[in-house]
Amino acid sequence: MSNLDDPRDLGFSAALSVIDRCQIAMLREVAHANDGRLVLKGGMAMRVAVGSMRLTKDVAFDRAEGMSIASVHSHLRHALQRAVQSAGLRGAEIDLGKSTDTTVRMRLAGVVQGTPVRFVVEVSGRHPAPKSCQARVQVTPPARDGMAPFVMTCHTQNMLACQPQVILASRVGQPALLQIKTDALDKVTSIDFQLAQQELLPYIPPDQRAALTHDRWEEMTLTVAQVVQSWVSGASALPTVTMGSP
Repeated sequence: MSNLDDPRDLGFSAALSVIDRCQIAMLREVAHANDGRLVLKGGMAMRVAVGSMRLTKDVAFDRAEGMSIASVHSHLRHALQRAVQSAGLRGAEIDLGKSTDTTVRMRLAGVVQGTPVRFVVEVSGRHPAPKSCQARVQVTPPARDGMAPFVMTCHTQNMLACQPQVILASRVGQPALLQIKTDALDKVTSIDFQLAQQELLPYIPPDQRAALTHDRWEEMTLTVAQVVQSWVSGASALPTVTMGSP
């Protein structure tokens, strides 16, 4: 069970609070309409699975095998329309930004009381997480949002914490694993503190932002690179097996 804190109580901006409300309304509609065929992942899954207060500008899903692109389009558009109604967006636009066999991307934009609202929803059809890495979580929205609890299918906490080594071993060949290990430090450190200030700090509670200094950020990036290299080393030592999505 996850009881979602209200961003307004933690000092987030009006724009981010409205975006969060829209996103939760969309999730509730997805949860009711698609019976677990869209599996929540990424930052919003952290909010749902563990009650994280890190907000997100995008929402990402895995698409279950057998779910058609047309069905994805229909579910997303309907869910976003309900989000528009719930948040009272004016001049709302729902645009299909990308649609391929592997990726569907839709964007919602509108205005609430003069505050622009914009976020992207992306659905991946590439290698969905197996059932063992999915969980059903009861979600209780913030009371002021006036939404009843709902049950969302999302990645498990272990899956959110890291890509399990057995999945890496089953989906990534040895040459690619070696390249990931070689590139990990450069990839992680390319996200410098200036970029973090732009892309991350607005989405964490204001009272936590001051603790994320330049030195702390560099320390964190080095730790992440080392952990990624450790995961890859562990995956490299496992036998290569084929894993589907039972």
